[in-house]
Amino acid sequence: MGDMDKVIAGPGFTGTVHPDGDRVFELRAGTRELLRFGRVRCGGFAETGALVKKLRGHGSLDALSASIDMESIVPFGCEYRIGRELEMVSGLGLWTVDVSAVTRGIVSAVELEPVVFPGPWAKMEYLVYGEREFRCVVPGGEEREFVRGRELVMSVRLTAPDGVRVEFNAGGDLWRHRAAAYLPEVEGEYALTGSSKEVVLTRKVFVFPAEAVIEKRPWRFRNSFAWSLPGDEPGCPGEDSDSEAVLDYAVLVLPESGRRIECGGGSTHFPCLTSPAARRIFRDFVRRAGSNIRVAGLAPGVCGAAAHLERPGRRELEHLDLDDCISFYLWGNRRLAEKGFRLRIAPFSEGPFAGSVCAANLGHYPRVPVEEWREK
Repeated sequence: MGDMDKVIAGPGFTGTVHPDGDRVFELRAGTRELLRFGRVRCGGFAETGALVKKLRGHGSLDALSASIDMESIVPFGCEYRIGRELEMVSGLGLWTVDVSAVTRGIVSAVELEPVVFPGPWAKMEYLVYGEREFRCVVPGGEEREFVRGRELVMSVRLTAPDGVRVEFNAGGDLWRHRAAAYLPEVEGEYALTGSSKEVVLTRKVFVFPAEAVIEKRPWRFRNSFAWSLPGDEPGCPGEDSDSEAVLDYAVLVLPESGRRIECGGGSTHFPCLTSPAARRIFRDFVRRAGSNIRVAGLAPGVCGAAAHLERPGRRELEHLDLDDCISFYLWGNRRLAEKGFRLRIAPFSEGPFAGSVCAANLGHYPRVPVEEWREK
């Protein structure tokens, strides 16, 4: 670790943000490294030459989570600003990257951080946008290419021979991650390669041609990740369904505006936690609670309702409410901690994320303390 590294530490894990070098983040749990992020490229320039303007850590009084925010300037081309925010609770993390042009320039190309999963791995599952089920493969000892193409690799999860699991997911803003899919002249590519020793996900979100007229705008990309170690499965003290108030979306009469809409049309009976209607129900239930809470009936998936993102003028805007589940898990536990209570979200029984690492971790009360500190 370097002198300026910032660290979030909790029960059995550390997450480290590096201000410089070829990696910006690494997650360690137990005795091994599970996940690391490289650096972005903007407009053809690598972030490795960036100047760090800000690197700050934040703890919380309830020790439920901790966060780190960072800002760097790539001093090439028109200069690019790269902002990051990391928030971690035990077993779960939210990662946000902001990319913008500092001067009068535009962001003509973005390649997000390569995601590296150091092995050994016995099984890999991954989900490509447009597909309803994860593909499952045994990585094997030889280097190979599992998938490469314009379409977004939405989720990757790996299982080690000893039962260690790690997962990386695209955030709710799927339409940004799929920017190249809307414009045939724009390049974009997602690739998943590796072997049982190491798996790498690369993410070239878009590259506009030199003659293109490009809107001057910032770009924000969200992601989530989750992990578990053998022995993490048992619940925390107090996880007794008889003593919990239950918010079950499966038995609620949701308004049409709160339901998931299939991309291409067609309403479903599932709630979309990105929608204002479903969010309002969650918040109201937590605010009125006088006990621990178990939330049931959620099954994160892809929704196309642009109105959920307050853009009713758009016909369709694809999004995923998995990171909303994590955000509400954090928000709900923070509000309930003021009263001495806690919240968990029952593991999803349907949808592509049933059985995921994220779903399993949301099913337990959070473990504390989670703290931020600087490596000396």
